[in-house]
Amino acid sequence: MPISTMKKLTVLAYKGDADAIVRRLMELRCVQIQQIPANESGILPESFETGTERIQIEQRLAQIREAIPLLAKYSSRKASIRRRVHRVNRAQFTADGRAERAWETVTKALAVRTRLEEIDAEQTRNVNLMQSLLPWLEYNAPLNVDGSARTLLLLGSCPNGAAAVNLTDELDDANAYVETVSQDDSGCYFAITCHREDEDAVQRVLAAYGFVKTAFPEISTTAQTAYGQLEQRIDELEAESEAVTEKLCDLADDLDDVEILCDIEETSLNVYLQKQKLLKTRNCVVLDGWFPQTQTDVVTEALSKFECACEIADPEEGEEAPVLLHNNPFSATFEWVIGMYSYPKYGTYDPTLIMSIFYFLIFGMMFADVGYGLVLVLGCFGGVKLLNPKPGMRRMLLMFGYCGISCAIMGVLFGGWFGNLPTAIMNSFFPEFGGQAELTPIGSFFYNGLIFNPIDSSVSFLVVALAMGEIHLIAGMAINMVQTWKSGKRAEAICSTVPFWILFAGIDLLAPSAVVGMIFADPSALAQSTQDLIAFLATVGTYVTVVGFATILLLKGVGQKSFFSWLTKGLGGLYSLISFASDLLSYSRILALGLVAGVIAQVINMLTGLGATGPIGFIFMLIVMILGHVLNIAINLLGTFVHAARLQYIEFFGKFYEDGGEPFIPALPAENYSEDISNVPNENQ
Repeated sequence: MPISTMKKLTVLAYKGDADAIVRRLMELRCVQIQQIPANESGILPESFETGTERIQIEQRLAQIREAIPLLAKYSSRKASIRRRVHRVNRAQFTADGRAERAWETVTKALAVRTRLEEIDAEQTRNVNLMQSLLPWLEYNAPLNVDGSARTLLLLGSCPNGAAAVNLTDELDDANAYVETVSQDDSGCYFAITCHREDEDAVQRVLAAYGFVKTAFPEISTTAQTAYGQLEQRIDELEAESEAVTEKLCDLADDLDDVEILCDIEETSLNVYLQKQKLLKTRNCVVLDGWFPQTQTDVVTEALSKFECACEIADPEEGEEAPVLLHNNPFSATFEWVIGMYSYPKYGTYDPTLIMSIFYFLIFGMMFADVGYGLVLVLGCFGGVKLLNPKPGMRRMLLMFGYCGISCAIMGVLFGGWFGNLPTAIMNSFFPEFGGQAELTPIGSFFYNGLIFNPIDSSVSFLVVALAMGEIHLIAGMAINMVQTWKSGKRAEAICSTVPFWILFAGIDLLAPSAVVGMIFADPSALAQSTQDLIAFLATVGTYVTVVGFATILLLKGVGQKSFFSWLTKGLGGLYSLISFASDLLSYSRILALGLVAGVIAQVINMLTGLGATGPIGFIFMLIVMILGHVLNIAINLLGTFVHAARLQYIEFFGKFYEDGGEPFIPALPAENYSEDISNVPNENQ
């Protein structure tokens, strides 16, 4: 499909209207404001600076973001896995004072949090201090007294291994008095009094016994009194903490308004970030941007409300406009897969529609299982319904949901129902099938599907995979032919493509003979009419193949000026068949991925059947089955996604794709928590 045609917008306006203009364009959701490059000649004005106001908004926004999880923790709002989106008129929200009240809630909540942190810190200090006072509760002197003018008082402890009797004796010899205050598992606690002139001798004795000094400079009372005061203070702090927490619960009732305020402030920040892309003079500003041609009337009407000069023009030659893909709802969900590779260059072909169809089919062939497909369908579509995800996640879930439909369809065709689970259950729980349920009509349907089982008929599945690859590659060549035709090179478009198709048709006619030889050990067992048809196709295929080779050699060089260049181009065309064959063999990964998922599923079902006797065995069976299949889905879902994308990026895009486009990113208001009902999004977004 064609890429949306873009228009270039240039606006010259009064400097005072810059904020309002940018806000209005953001509300339209269809204008990408671009940075105006500086001009070395100095003719262009300086960049538009937003000053300190942006810093203030960033600070306010940071505080709001801190307050939201805090209020959410204490909110009585009903929990939900669904993303909440408040629909509100933001202009009215600000005008009626709700925004100001929400900001007051933020400042109060952060102040309350600060007070709670202070209470917690003080509680921790008090508890630790009480713990350190426990050994000194029997000491009846004030703890901050360290002696008198002539005496020294030392409080401290020695390890339990130290001999208290020997310590006392040695301190007596040093003219010190020792009072044993208490003893616990960690050591013995002493109060030691000595003359100040004997301090050095006493310290030497204490050091030998591992004495650790204890000091309580802030406690002027006894340990018992201080302990009681601390208990009382802890009770007061707990009561205050409960009151403050209750206040926080009351503030949490305004959580919805705070979330709306967050979007308003973030939108204001986005406005200033966009304004930094503008250039200014003393009185005016210059704005450059892009918008889809379909939105011309919307943009001009919006700008007509301002006193400004507006110019709308087509991209200049050599100027790269941003790329906006425009696809139907199904294909649009695959656009992010294109984005993972690279957007198409502006003015070229958008392959999303065709790519989405092939991705849908190839994904299903790689993961052909009804059970796994239904899990994807229910999980992804259900996730969109229940979670109300953001647009990016919504597209991804929808894409995997559509791919789940493909998996289910292919599962019916190729017999995948959580692997061979139906026949495994029939063989385990119904002895009348004699362990060969797949031979019965119903069992054959579940095991072989409507066509065949890829595990038992891997060669046939390889043929199907290569056939899909051939169609995929030919589609890429067809797109290239159309693009070349539109560029005016009509002869080159036909001569560079049609001869290859003739060759491929001849090879396809020869293929049945080769396939029959691989599948059937004795091809003569086939009906004579079938043998005759295969032989006829092989004969016709031989002639068509020869014609294909000849036309490639003769026509590939059309447009060359010399015979040598003509011949070289033709030989190059024949040589390129090696590359085509290599690309075609890449589609054998469809077989590999399909077999991996199916074989792992069968192994899981086999392990499940080993414990399928009795109640305990039944429970064991369910556990193994559920965990095994969930793990199989997780592993193969990633592999299928990667390899299906690779076939698009390398084999398919390699035939025609011209990448290098920059995605169209319009300036948008923030909508993490709310939607502004005063501004309806345009249809292109």
